[in-house]
Amino acid sequence: MTAPLIVALQTLCCLGLGATILRLFGVSESLDWGARACWSFALGTGVLGWLLFPAGVLGLFDGTALALLLAAGACGVIFLRRPSSAIAGPRFDRVQWALLGLIGVAAAFDLLESLSPPADGDSLAYHFQLAKRFLAAGRLEFVPRALDGAVPLLVQMTYVPALGLGGEGALTLWTFVSGWGLAALFYTVCRRHLDITWSLAATLVLVTTPAMVFGAGSGQVEARLAMFAAVAAVAAASALGTGSLRYAALAGLAAGFFMGGKYTGLFFVAATGVVLLAGRGWLVRGAVFAGAALVAGGQWYGWNWYHTGDPVFPLLFGWLDYGDNGYWDAAHAELLQTAFFGEEQAVARNPL
Repeated sequence: MTAPLIVALQTLCCLGLGATILRLFGVSESLDWGARACWSFALGTGVLGWLLFPAGVLGLFDGTALALLLAAGACGVIFLRRPSSAIAGPRFDRVQWALLGLIGVAAAFDLLESLSPPADGDSLAYHFQLAKRFLAAGRLEFVPRALDGAVPLLVQMTYVPALGLGGEGALTLWTFVSGWGLAALFYTVCRRHLDITWSLAATLVLVTTPAMVFGAGSGQVEARLAMFAAVAAVAAASALGTGSLRYAALAGLAAGFFMGGKYTGLFFVAATGVVLLAGRGWLVRGAVFAGAALVAGGQWYGWNWYHTGDPVFPLLFGWLDYGDNGYWDAAHAELLQTAFFGEEQAVARNPL
């Protein structure tokens, strides 16, 4: 029973941290309760990963410190309280119940995956192994890989308390909960524009895509990153529609968490930033967005720069002087160009 309790505590921690952020930014009341809960979980997952970076640098990856962090974060759920006026839930018709049933079937399969021992090669050799390695060392370590360097690890940081406090069972169950956080968030985003039937249909499509079937219940980070991207996109649209700098900052925070979880998040930050430059007040809005994104995701790039001299190690090899750090050389750079960028290129580069 330890694993479900730890996952429940970590879920409450993420809800609490995210609800606190929404309250501090002053946007809680603009969201209905369901959307507020989903936004809180997504943002709280990012905040938890962000907080675990300094904890790891300070060597605080022990059971007591991790438990205290989760418990402290869970206190923020007081900001998630339901409105005083009771709102009746929607009445579903037969089509909607059928769609809910199919979504439930997909959830059941993912739950079975989370209850079984992990089998995905990437998870075992990398994503979960990193959490195990950091716990064994009691601190965060710099991890350069022979193929693709040292990538941002914000999402993998959230695996540390689950594994450290609840073992493998809590770790795999956490991937299920965090992966399906995207499904709940996606439904609330759809409901801003669609009716219940189409929102459920779109959610069913999402949870049965290969990326979700394969990755949501494993250590793969994409489902978690998609939560950040969804919040950032909606917040950016709200920033343009209302002119509110609070939404611009919230978009920067969510996009920064994406940037802190994978190098490709840099492209997402850039694309969202370009969108926010449209219209009046673009300079201040863009500066607020960029500052929030840098705070949320910049620490991993500083971590890489500190160890190698390259914030996006090893992408700037040949442009920056790496010195004699032993992490990278011309042979590795050539392998990256051929094995990573070359063989994984599905189609030839062309204007289309």
